[in-house]
Amino acid sequence: MRMKILFLISLFLLTSILILSSSSVMSGGISIWPGKLTITMPEDFPEGEIRYEIEVNNLNSYDINVSAEAENPPQYRLEEDYAFMPNLSWVSIAPEILHIPAYETRFLEVIITIPDDEKPLHYDERWEVRVIVSKVMDPSSPHGAFIISRLAARFLISTPPAKVKAEIPQFLFLLLFAIVGLIAAVLVVYFKKRKGVVHKNKAAVFYFKKKDRVIKKGREP
Repeated sequence: MRMKILFLISLFLLTSILILSSSSVMSGGISIWPGKLTITMPEDFPEGEIRYEIEVNNLNSYDINVSAEAENPPQYRLEEDYAFMPNLSWVSIAPEILHIPAYETRFLEVIITIPDDEKPLHYDERWEVRVIVSKVMDPSSPHGAFIISRLAARFLISTPPAKVKAEIPQFLFLLLFAIVGLIAAVLVVYFKKRKGVVHKNKAAVFYFKKKDRVIKKGREP
């Protein structure tokens, strides 16, 4: 029983290590994390900039310098249902050159800025952009002067869903217009009839008043 428990614990730890390591990328004595980052915008584009950090680890016994830049992946390597980012100038990385001492870790900051006038044009889209981290070659250095290390951090970006405008169908406008017209016609007819009744009542009152005066006048001695 005890052996079984130890086996399960070991299996769990091994699985956890594999899951964690699968999200990092390593080459030429450099590792970066995360190797893949998914950015979603469930409601709307955020105000201002979108900022994320990439952890860069120097696994070498000597200091190195690295740089980074945004690139489109090859067409055949694009994530399914994703497209290129419309403009790579929307992605910037700081600093331009990052110095990392031996066996230490430093961070690159990825800044995504989508112009406000572009946001309405890019609802419900999915982009893939890659941040390429490269070792800066130093010909005078005896350490890997001819080894070119290029590691890619994949950014999968999903823009907000398209906004659905509450539009009233055209037939509802026509129906509303017809109802308003019908109500107006009924009111016109009603007030005309009312006016005619009032006029007749006034005429009848005048007639009876006149007739009453004639009768009274005939009775006078």
